[in-house]
Amino acid sequence: MAIESESKFVWKFIWKIILTPITFFQVIFGKKHFKDLFEPFKLLWEFIFEAKFTIGIIILTCITTIYFWYAGDSVVNQFIQYPSDLLSARIYTLITSGFMHASWSHLLWNMLALFIFGRVVEKKLGAGKTSLVYFGALIISGIFSSLIDIYITNSNIPGLGASGAIMGLVSAAILLDPFYFTYDLLVPLPVMLVGWLTIYGDISGVLNPTEDGIGHFAHIGGFLSIAILFSLLHKKNGRKLKKGF
Repeated sequence: MAIESESKFVWKFIWKIILTPITFFQVIFGKKHFKDLFEPFKLLWEFIFEAKFTIGIIILTCITTIYFWYAGDSVVNQFIQYPSDLLSARIYTLITSGFMHASWSHLLWNMLALFIFGRVVEKKLGAGKTSLVYFGALIISGIFSSLIDIYITNSNIPGLGASGAIMGLVSAAILLDPFYFTYDLLVPLPVMLVGWLTIYGDISGVLNPTEDGIGHFAHIGGFLSIAILFSLLHKKNGRKLKKGF
């Protein structure tokens, strides 16, 4: 199933809603089936689940986050990422911490951003390459943030959340389809504008540090990771091209 744009979905959905009263009377007079009344919900369902990797990661992240909320501190501490983990056997926390979130608002905002930007990237690259971008950005952003904490700020405060991975998707979306319109705040805005506003917010957070609880360095690491990841994707495609010849 091809992944359609948000704009196309929104107009199709609105049109189906407008036609619902007409469809209702057609059902009464036997011109249409009762199931036709649920066409808007069918469109919404397809829209949500057509980006397989994106929705899969969202579901998995929600499940694991809720599990960790009730698992207790001893379990959480095994999987949350401390900067010092980078220099130990606990390096696996670079990935596991991405499936943990601090609160409902942290989880919901991250999953909304993942849904929007993940769809853009998956629409252009497909599920496999999108997974490389996502997990690559998650790992690189964690390494970048940890190195800053270890060698510059001398901090070992733990971090959690998928923000670094999502910021990688934001950068990828800007590069792949800058004029793709998203309805993040119910107002159609190009992905390029939304993405650069996000980047500006993180740069401001680094230059004017406050106790906002946001890992700005991890976010910036996610943004920068796309240079490495796209280079790897380009080399991979280049090898395939040579084999073809």
